Amino acid sequence: MRLNHVLSVAAALVAAGANAATVTNGGFELGSFAPPAQATMTLNPGSTAITGWQVVNDSLAWIGVGNPWGLNAHSGSFFLDLSDYSAGAPFGGIQQVLPTSAGTQYEVAFYLGSSNFWGRPASLTVSAAGSNATFVSPLSGTDDDWELHTMAFTAIAETTTLSFVGASGVNYIGLDDVSVSAASTPPNPTPEPATIGLALAGLCALGYASRRKSSRVQART
Repeated sequence: MRLNHVLSVAAALVAAGANAATVTNGGFELGSFAPPAQATMTLNPGSTAITGWQVVNDSLAWIGVGNPWGLNAHSGSFFLDLSDYSAGAPFGGIQQVLPTSAGTQYEVAFYLGSSNFWGRPASLTVSAAGSNATFVSPLSGTDDDWELHTMAFTAIAETTTLSFVGASGVNYIGLDDVSVSAASTPPNPTPEPATIGLALAGLCALGYASRRKSSRVQART
């Protein structure tokens, strides 16, 4: 029973390490935030001012606390407006290259921001490993709403480019709190040598403890 438990724990640790796909700075809290005014900074395509991310497609707005737009981050102090608080397309986007495990399914989670005051609906397109989907905000709500969305994708390589690009909106397409997690593990994952060593060390310790217990029992009899 104990042996099975050790093997199960070792397999889980191996799978977790092999399938990790951590997003850097998913809440947009880190980077070179230097707004000229109104706690709002416009970033053009190619910008890497937001740690871990590159701006693509068109300009976007990186917005902080104290902005005059009546908008707040879903959590923390910062969030993005893929419309760059200007009316109509084209819209901005961001992308990041993630470490992934080919054949593993992942789930992207994020919050889409929308507002009655700045016009509805707001929508954006998420792309990763050949999968893409467009998510649309509700047609009704308040002046400052956040809604959770998720999308699954299966990695086809050791790295995957994850991107978010505005699809439609009036003056606001909010984005905040991006995360990625492994939804399932590939069949028969191959343990790395270091992990095998840890598992064997655990098995040896169990064997030693078992022999000591057996010796004590025999001594008593």
